[in-house]
Amino acid sequence: MIIAYNKINLFLNKLKFNSKTKILISITILSMIMIIFFMFISIFAIKYDYENLYHKTTTSQINLEQIKDIYTVNFYDTLYDVTQKNINKDDAIEVIKLAKQLVQIRWEKYNASINYKIGGISQFATNWLDFFLFRDQKQIKSFYQDSLNKKIIIKINKINNTADKIIYCLNKNEYNLANKFIDEIFLDIKSINISLSSLINYSLNKAIEEKNKNDTMFNTSIFMLILLIGFTFFLSILISFTIINHFKELHNSLEDKVFQKTKELRVLNSSLEVKIKKEIENSRKKDQIMFQQAKLASMGEMLQNIAHQWRQPLGAIMMIIQSFQTKFYAGKLNEEFIESRVNDAFTLSKNMSATLEDFQTYFNPHKIRKQFYLKGVIEKSIQLSKYQLTKENIQIKIDIKHDVKIYSYENELTHILLNLINNSKDAFVNKHINNKTILIIVKENQEFIIINFIDNAGGIKEDIIQKIFEPYFTTKHQSVGTGIGLYMSKQIIEKHIKGKIMYKNIKYKIDSTKEILDKCAMFVLEIPKKYKDANHE
Repeated sequence: MIIAYNKINLFLNKLKFNSKTKILISITILSMIMIIFFMFISIFAIKYDYENLYHKTTTSQINLEQIKDIYTVNFYDTLYDVTQKNINKDDAIEVIKLAKQLVQIRWEKYNASINYKIGGISQFATNWLDFFLFRDQKQIKSFYQDSLNKKIIIKINKINNTADKIIYCLNKNEYNLANKFIDEIFLDIKSINISLSSLINYSLNKAIEEKNKNDTMFNTSIFMLILLIGFTFFLSILISFTIINHFKELHNSLEDKVFQKTKELRVLNSSLEVKIKKEIENSRKKDQIMFQQAKLASMGEMLQNIAHQWRQPLGAIMMIIQSFQTKFYAGKLNEEFIESRVNDAFTLSKNMSATLEDFQTYFNPHKIRKQFYLKGVIEKSIQLSKYQLTKENIQIKIDIKHDVKIYSYENELTHILLNLINNSKDAFVNKHINNKTILIIVKENQEFIIINFIDNAGGIKEDIIQKIFEPYFTTKHQSVGTGIGLYMSKQIIEKHIKGKIMYKNIKYKIDSTKEILDKCAMFVLEIPKKYKDANHE
């Protein structure tokens, strides 16, 4: 994996800025196309769900037709045959009892079908569109339908009671009284069939009306989706171009500064006195440029950290989207699952946003002195280096009794900690240490907050310790180190923060579970509690 990464990095370094820009825009467009594809799949899945609901609604009317057939054939024709003496009483009684049971079953099935409610993502989409279009979300129950249902129930009970009386009379061989009840039930059967026909016609009209409403909602969803996709696509491209132009301007600005400095150095070489004078006047300016160069040198690594910290949540979000499709085809898509998945996606996107804000704050070029908590700065520096630390299997421990609020430059202190973490990370490379550990200990006295930064990578050779804070001095290979990290850290902490930075090799039991003392490197940062130069900004 490291070899592949190095090849990709080498390939990208060979590309021109315009080529890198095209690659970035292509990736953005491809991502948008994938998002659009999955969104359209979701919309048509909702459409399918509503078509299913319409099918269930219309097929429920079959139960009403079957009830009519039962009353016409099983009740009416059987009782008519009784009056004509075309059927014996035992067979008639059995048919009537069976008919009563069939009516009850069909009526219960009809009630169950009309109480069917669509749920899941389709119901969520309906509620959202109703809210957006200022449409009443509550389904107003029809007074007419309710009245018909009540009448039919009453008539069913009346027919059942009359049927029971007929069965009783037939068992007692009281045919005259049975014929009287048969004439009465004939009228009730005709009446209930009229009510059932009215209910069927009403339900069909209601189903057609609901289908038209759902078609309107689907068309509105498609229109809104296309509008939203267009706006998002335009905004993404606009932001991409803005960021690219910003980096392009920064790149051109740095090139201009380098060209200008080269020209100035040529002029300075003609006169030593002028050169010294100019260097003294511009020393602070050069330090600022060097500081920006140090930040730009680490920008590639920071962007890499962003990409790797986003890759896992992006993959998780894609899995969440795919899980909707899988659950839907499996017929297991429910409200609880959707709510859980949406909450997971919201948490992932929130963490991605927080990650981006952390890196955005680090790249902010403005220096502002303010109050902040030291523990938060340490944790932020660790978070910015999280990918490289995880890659090299390095763990960081923080030992701080209580959080300390200081008044200083937060970004500058973050930069120093990042330099130290990066140096430790490079020191661990190619070293076979079982427990790669960085320990950050925070203490304080009356004047200073003291940060002890310790790693067990073996320390620095004694004969070069006095040179480590010199500019362009490095123990690393030229392709890895620039030699300005510790120098800029010293400049920042002494000139801006008004503190001190020191180094020494120590032996320390970095793992409290073991008795072995590790050979460690320790940087000591002393940060004043009160800023010494009130006029310095």
